[in-house]
Amino acid sequence: MRYEMDYGDKRIVIVGTGHVFKKSVMEVRTTIAKERPSIVCVELDAERYRALVEGNKATFMEVVRARGFKTAFFGGLLSAIQSEVGNDYGVMPGTDMLAAIESAKKESSKIFFIDRNVNVTVGRLVQQMTIWEKIKTMAGAFLSLTPIRREVSVSQFDQSFINDILEDFKKFSPNAYNVLIEERNDYMFDRISEILAKEPGPLSMVIVIGAGHIKGIISMLEDAKDDYEREKKRLAEDDDPGKGNDHYWEVWGN
Repeated sequence: MRYEMDYGDKRIVIVGTGHVFKKSVMEVRTTIAKERPSIVCVELDAERYRALVEGNKATFMEVVRARGFKTAFFGGLLSAIQSEVGNDYGVMPGTDMLAAIESAKKESSKIFFIDRNVNVTVGRLVQQMTIWEKIKTMAGAFLSLTPIRREVSVSQFDQSFINDILEDFKKFSPNAYNVLIEERNDYMFDRISEILAKEPGPLSMVIVIGAGHIKGIISMLEDAKDDYEREKKRLAEDDDPGKGNDHYWEVWGN
């Protein structure tokens, strides 16, 4: 899934991936090679990136000592589900993001990690989920690790399908949805906004995120773009350009 928009003097291309689909990996590589962007943003944090490239993830007991049993357990559970699904489709979780980084390096693009630290996210998950939500999640995890889980074909993977999945997820576990989707949407949007404000244009940016985040991120960028255009128009009509520029950076530097 791909979305394009102009943001002032900056061109933004958003690629929404299915983390375990080979097709998503190819789309990421093709998009970056075609766009040759100044900047590539990826849905990773530094810690998760190191784990992916070095293959030396902390052991369960190391995470228990550092973060507590609940965080270690739920983090391990989520990781196991992703790995099992990845085995089915021949692509390990994170391959899409590593492909984005590899392609960005070939184009000499600046690379930014925009996701919240994974340990913070898992910790928030443990804190916010109710006991009933945790029980349902563990039961659902068990089913996903058995042959009876539902298979998803690449042809099903479109925005309508993603919207349905997100709606089901929100009903199944509202607090998990809030932590894993909405909070991270907010975090990543703030990082993208910060980068757009600090990097001088004109430039092009490719944002590579999971398909579950694409609708929320696009919506926030569209709203911010409208504010940006209104402010740009106001500055053009201002008799004091110096004062207008000060106000612009005060707004967009936050």
